[in-house]
Amino acid sequence: MNISFKILILGSAISLTLAAQDARFGVQGALSLPANDLASNADTGLQLGGHARWAFNGGHGVMARADLTFYGRNQGVNVTDAAIAGDYTYHFARRQEGPYLLGGLSLHSFRTSVPGYAQSDSGLGLDLGGGYDFDRNLGLQARYTTNNLNDMVYSALNLGVTYTF
Repeated sequence: MNISFKILILGSAISLTLAAQDARFGVQGALSLPANDLASNADTGLQLGGHARWAFNGGHGVMARADLTFYGRNQGVNVTDAAIAGDYTYHFARRQEGPYLLGGLSLHSFRTSVPGYAQSDSGLGLDLGGGYDFDRNLGLQARYTTNNLNDMVYSALNLGVTYTF
């Protein structure tokens, strides 16, 4: 499956939500703890991004997001990750507050570089996690993302804060 087709699928899923409810926009930041093969190429990173959230009845929701992660150098290797994603969320309180679970798909573009050489790899990722929204604006989130790239598994645990306007 080529990258254009993956972008089309992810974009179509996100656009279906645009007609459903009014979007609320926000920002997020996280510490990104690399796992699997990513841990051998990168140290803890900083993730920054933006999101749009749509709330539905009964605690259901959708969040579209874009993230940029800057990982710390590990043995001279520098890794960055740009991603777009769509997550389904379910709030147990049946409103957009309190604890929730999330699951979704993400499209990642990893750039790995050492002095004199750089390589970019893209792939579809799976996101699973949960969070807690204190109110309509402020929340905490833990999300595990995993990607298979050229026989390597790039995964990370992202521990962050969300703020929705």
